[in-house]
Amino acid sequence: RCLGRSLWRFRAIERPPEMSAQDGKPEVPAPFNALLGVRFVSWSEGRAELQLKITCDHLNGAFAVHGGVYATMLDNAVTFCAAFAGKGRPGHRCLTLSLTTSFVGAAVEGDVLTARARNAGGGRKLVFVQGEIVNQNGQRLAHGDAVIKRVAPSSSEPGRSGATEP
Repeated sequence: RCLGRSLWRFRAIERPPEMSAQDGKPEVPAPFNALLGVRFVSWSEGRAELQLKITCDHLNGAFAVHGGVYATMLDNAVTFCAAFAGKGRPGHRCLTLSLTTSFVGAAVEGDVLTARARNAGGGRKLVFVQGEIVNQNGQRLAHGDAVIKRVAPSSSEPGRSGATEP
C-alpha cells in the first residue's frame, strides 16, 4: 500500500547543500537519517538520544521493523554520544569501529522508537558506548555496545580545521 512512497518523496526534493555535512550538529540530518525520518532529541556530555516514528516504509516482510533500522538508530546514537565536544561546539569526527547489536523485541507501524546512548568509558581517541532502543511504552527492543574512534578533534579546537562530521 505504501511501498516506496517515502523513497519517491525524497528523490523528488532537491536537498540543500548543508545536508551533505552535519558539521557536528545532530539537528542537521545527514541524507540517510533524513530519508529514514530520524529526529535528534538531545545531545550532551556522555549522552545522545534520537527518535523515529515508524511508518510502513520501515517494515520488513513480516510487517515488523527491519533490523537495519534498529542498527542504524543505535549507530547514530552511539556515534553522536562519542562525538560530543562541549555545549555549543561542533562535534568530533568519528567512525564506528564495531557495533554489536542484540534484537530483543519487535516494533510495528505507528510505534515511536527512542535510541539512547551513554558513554561507558574509553579515552581521547577510542570511546566505548552502550546504546538501547525502547518503544513508546519503555519496552526494550534492541541494545548494543560500540567502539567509536575519534578521528579528528572538533574544528573549534586550537590548531585544527576541517570537517567535523560524526
